Amino acid sequence: MNFKPNPLLYGANEDFFSTFRLAIRMKETVDYDLLSRSIEKVMVRYPYFCVCPEREGENIVLRYNNRPLPIFPDDRTVTLGSSDSRGHLISFGCKDKTIFIDVSHYLADGMGVDPLLKSLLFLYVSECYGVEGLATDRIRMPDSSVCEGEFAYPFPDRPIEAEPVILPKVPEESYCLDSNAFDNKGLYAYHLHIPQRAMMAKASSSDGSPVSFLSVLLYRALHQLDSNIDKPVVAHVQHQYRSILRTPMSHHSLVNYIPVVLVPRLSQWDVEKQNTVVRGQVILKGGSDADVVAVNRLIKAFPNDASFIDKKGAMAGYAQNSIRGKTFGISYVGKMDWCGLERYVDDLHAYIGEKHTKNMLLIEVMTVGENFSLTFMQSGRGRKYLNAFIEEIRALDIPVSLIGGERYALCDTNLLGR
Repeated sequence: MNFKPNPLLYGANEDFFSTFRLAIRMKETVDYDLLSRSIEKVMVRYPYFCVCPEREGENIVLRYNNRPLPIFPDDRTVTLGSSDSRGHLISFGCKDKTIFIDVSHYLADGMGVDPLLKSLLFLYVSECYGVEGLATDRIRMPDSSVCEGEFAYPFPDRPIEAEPVILPKVPEESYCLDSNAFDNKGLYAYHLHIPQRAMMAKASSSDGSPVSFLSVLLYRALHQLDSNIDKPVVAHVQHQYRSILRTPMSHHSLVNYIPVVLVPRLSQWDVEKQNTVVRGQVILKGGSDADVVAVNRLIKAFPNDASFIDKKGAMAGYAQNSIRGKTFGISYVGKMDWCGLERYVDDLHAYIGEKHTKNMLLIEVMTVGENFSLTFMQSGRGRKYLNAFIEEIRALDIPVSLIGGERYALCDTNLLGR
């Protein structure tokens, strides 16, 4: 059984981790043996996650990998696609109360992994506590059939025909964070909880959403720290284009980043007007016309008939260009439907990161229970930006709790012996 990979897989190189980690903190200590059995059962339902990349002429194919899945009794990271992961592009682990899922971002995105996560938690939880209170009709059961829409190649062979669209240009220069604000001794994450109702009461009153509202608050924090900012702050807001491709069930990585440009003069505006500016850009640059432009850009960038080396170079350049000019990034996949599983889950974090970046700042937003759970990720330890961000939240009388912080690691990706 073979699967056609996302073109971005060709761009895997040493400049990007190209992986993300989900950390699901349960309310009780995780049973490793039970988790292992649950993973082995559930992955039968998700064959398109049990793959290894192989070279076929000038192309890459993802072949079904029947070797045992990497499941570890700790929080270790391994190089996906290597012998350490038995060639797999996904691995699992657990430590104390936390379950870890590491996935190549070239294989899937957060929305693509969501069904797998819920299927796995269902098997594990039902074994421990039974199925009472779980919405099984909204969870993919291990014995359910696999729909082609889950794994089918999502991109058309040719660019989508559409009327020409002119989108605002990204500025040549943007504001860069102070690299001295971090110790640059490895990736570091802080964890915050914000009550959903309290924050959305403020965001909704100013035409907002979680991602636009939090972008504004971080923008305000930067200007509080540096009143002499003379370049635009560019927030990369994650956006996915399943809608324009008509592939709502696809597991593929179908995300890009919308560059939201906030010029210095906006710092004098109140938060409601700032939020309207951000929300307007998200709507404009994340609309269907803009999605067509983004999809066509990827299709045109991938040289179908070129050599393997040229394909790698083209996609590596495409990936590098996608993060050009970013001041900070923020991601929110939407309110998660836990299907009753939330009663057994204490928290959920998503970790991402970039290599060779001395001033990285990324925020991943998840929903757990009544809270927004924020993972505030940096190039190293340092609370300069975190403290200013928290001050802006509290200035609006929104409760926020700093849960803790830790250094973290991500899996690397080895593409065909890179």
